[in-house]
Amino acid sequence: MTTTPSPDFDRPVRLHPLTYLEEGEEVTVGRADIDSYGLFPPDGAELLRRLEAGTPPNAAARWYTEQYGEQVDMAEFLEVLEELELVVRDGEQVAAPTGPVRWQRLGAAVFSPVAWAVYGLLVVAALIAMIRQPALAPHYQNLFFTHSSLVLLTLGIVLGQVPWILLHEAAHALAGRRLGLNSTLSINRRFYYVVFVTALDGLVAVPRRKRYLPMLAGMITDVLVISALTLGAAALPDGSGATGVLRRLLLSMAFAVVLRLVWQFYFFLRTDLYYLAITVLGCNDLQTTARQMLRNRLMRLLRMPGRVVDESGWGERDRQVARWYSWLMPAGYVFLTVTLLTAAIPTGVRLTEVAVHKLGTDFSPANVADVLTFLVLNFWEPVLAAYLALRAWRRGRTKALATTAKETAHAAG
Repeated sequence: MTTTPSPDFDRPVRLHPLTYLEEGEEVTVGRADIDSYGLFPPDGAELLRRLEAGTPPNAAARWYTEQYGEQVDMAEFLEVLEELELVVRDGEQVAAPTGPVRWQRLGAAVFSPVAWAVYGLLVVAALIAMIRQPALAPHYQNLFFTHSSLVLLTLGIVLGQVPWILLHEAAHALAGRRLGLNSTLSINRRFYYVVFVTALDGLVAVPRRKRYLPMLAGMITDVLVISALTLGAAALPDGSGATGVLRRLLLSMAFAVVLRLVWQFYFFLRTDLYYLAITVLGCNDLQTTARQMLRNRLMRLLRMPGRVVDESGWGERDRQVARWYSWLMPAGYVFLTVTLLTAAIPTGVRLTEVAVHKLGTDFSPANVADVLTFLVLNFWEPVLAAYLALRAWRRGRTKALATTAKETAHAAG
């Protein structure tokens, strides 16, 4: 067996450039270059500042005892810093100070006062158009803009949303890059929904009042897209020709965006409004705290204290809010499960019946292609959601087995 050499606590610890954000009783400290951050109490942040200034760990520990009248486990403190990748490892270069990120100027322009004035005029113009022509107002019948082709109908409903979804996520990214934050786009799952997710981890190091726009930018963009599509439809005549189909297609896409906007209110799925809510409430990780609180209630009810999660890592504000949110969250999942069983699955069965019936009446190559494409476009999302869920389960199981093996080997050593 090999052992890791103990650090020399009488020599300064090399740290990467750090950022500090003081909010209430917590200080967010981390590296902006890799978006790695941790929450420290004010005294812990002051101790970290001492180390960053070049004070050796032993001297910093003595200063801490003199200043706060308590002793600090410096070995454990340094271990936390290493886990957050704040310490410069042997052979590693000190991270360079972060500079302007790409598209930062574009983000500033997109959310400039002039741009906001244009956005306001766009929304007002769309509302006026809806008042003058009530047929332009969002309505579920707008989804069915054609009966001539199942594929054309599905392309309008499903694929017609892809540009607006990407625009929604781009708005999040630009609002973050306007503040100098990096962003990443990924595909993820929320229960049985497949979603695009823009990660803005650096928001935790931004003052709370500046976080609201990056969180709401996507929903604001949805409203602008609805307005633009409505005005585009208003400019086209309604009829049976190509322009009439295009008008109805624009209204169909607009209503689908309205549905995605309503979906944001399922905040228990960690939507944009969820992150807005926890920011307003002053929470850090409400979802995890609520899940663990529910788990502990269940384990205590089943008299299985050995499986109770350690509650020492919960933030006080998260604990307070989770007392009521932990009941609201499962209620939301029950609602979506009922919706799945009573609406989504029956709808899927009905769509399949329609497709099979259409296939039975016309087995020409064009009609077969039409039906098969229709089925693929309608069922790709639940299939992908199931795949992502299975992959997440396998990764979690592999991680758990690896952790168990590591603990066993440690005990044997």
